[in-house]
Amino acid sequence: MKNLLSVRMKTVKTEKGFTLVELLATIVILGIIAAIAVPAIGNLIENTKQDAHEANAKQMVEAARLYVLTEGAPKNNKLSKKQLDGYLESIPQNPTTEKPYKSITVSLDSNQKISGVTLDGMSFDSDGKVIESSN
Repeated sequence: MKNLLSVRMKTVKTEKGFTLVELLATIVILGIIAAIAVPAIGNLIENTKQDAHEANAKQMVEAARLYVLTEGAPKNNKLSKKQLDGYLESIPQNPTTEKPYKSITVSLDSNQKISGVTLDGMSFDSDGKVIESSN
């Protein structure tokens, strides 16, 4: 019995494991990595949505150009979602809500050139770039 106990004590001393300090250091390092990575990923997602809005605005500009070429400029120099629908395969989705845009307006200047696009209240120039608001 004593011999069995001494053998067991020797195996306990030779077993390796992590100390509490090592585990705490690992947790702290993981916390620091998470604190850096989470905001970066959030910004990446937001930038992607902005890029999608701009691509959709460019698509509206091209549809409006086709409309003006085939139908001529509208009298009020504005094209609505309904007018553009026939020049699009489908109404693009708002990347923020993941539903089709509710409101689409393309504005033309007096020379029948596209001056801007409004998608659900967001304004873009004729190149699809966001027009900064002066708030």
